[in-house]
Amino acid sequence: MLQSARTDPPHRVPPTVALAGATVWNRREACWFLLAVIVPAACWSSHSALVPYVFAVVLLGALVLRVGTVMKWVSLLRWGMIADIESVDTALRGESNLRLAHATGWTVQRRWYTGVVTESAVRYRAGEARGHLFVRGLPFTTGVVLAHSKQPTFAMAISDFPCDLRLDGKGRWAASFPTGFWRQTLATAAMYAYAVVGLIVSLGYR
Repeated sequence: MLQSARTDPPHRVPPTVALAGATVWNRREACWFLLAVIVPAACWSSHSALVPYVFAVVLLGALVLRVGTVMKWVSLLRWGMIADIESVDTALRGESNLRLAHATGWTVQRRWYTGVVTESAVRYRAGEARGHLFVRGLPFTTGVVLAHSKQPTFAMAISDFPCDLRLDGKGRWAASFPTGFWRQTLATAAMYAYAVVGLIVSLGYR
């Protein structure tokens, strides 16, 4: 992958990674916030005292999950090692219309895709340890897989990170935002702002 370069951990992780993780759009999280729209609307007249708790639980739960995810990413990048791919088994998972990220080596292409979605079971070797992970989207080909050197069974494909990553050859990560990322940031900020405003307004009606 990288010739004449240091790829052994620990690596230096830039704050860009944490910023990307803190602001990237998450569809599952959006479902939580959709719950914060429907449930308060149904409870407002008969159970108005419960409405602030609904907003608080959704907001706190989303924050805890997001912070936990960012910490896992940072840990993996700091202690990650480039895994050797041993085999790939791909199965069809039906048709869909969604935005996919697909890696070829270090290069990740992100685009909207309509068609058959697959799930690839990727078996890898990291040092003396072996593990596997599942990559959903287009069939896995030659994308980089990072495995945690202290917990080799934990690994991620480079395409699963929200920012573009590359080791610079000196044990440091270079991270950059992909095209269109700031639109996701605005959508995420609006979603959290809605929850905060809803919490404040509902507290005023108690």
